[in-house]
Amino acid sequence: MCHNAGRNPATENMNMNAATKNTIEMAKVLGRRGFAVRSVEVQTPDGRSWSIDTIPAGRGRHADGHWGPKAGAPGGFRLFEIDRDRDDAPTEHDPVDYDTWDAGDLIDYLNAVGQPKARPSTTRTTDPTT
Repeated sequence: MCHNAGRNPATENMNMNAATKNTIEMAKVLGRRGFAVRSVEVQTPDGRSWSIDTIPAGRGRHADGHWGPKAGAPGGFRLFEIDRDRDDAPTEHDPVDYDTWDAGDLIDYLNAVGQPKARPSTTRTTDPTT
């Protein structure tokens, strides 16, 4: 599904909470003052936290796994799941086909995996005749 599916740009800003609006405004101010905003942390509706890091064109993952300058690398985003209850490093979620996510695929992925899970039913049916 395309990340634009079901979007209503007229109401998008109205759906943002105050923290999101303030964070976006802070990023704009920092950018205008010459700061580079390279990462953003988001929380999906299921309560998980994610770090989205911007990777400029010309950087990519090498065969041995390290990241660095790489001719022809298109750039994009890296996605890390942050688990504040554990002391280990964030867990990277890699895209299927490339080193980095493009914006549309990343948004679609977060939308798919970040929804609250349905709770198992606690209703039990019992046969009163047993």
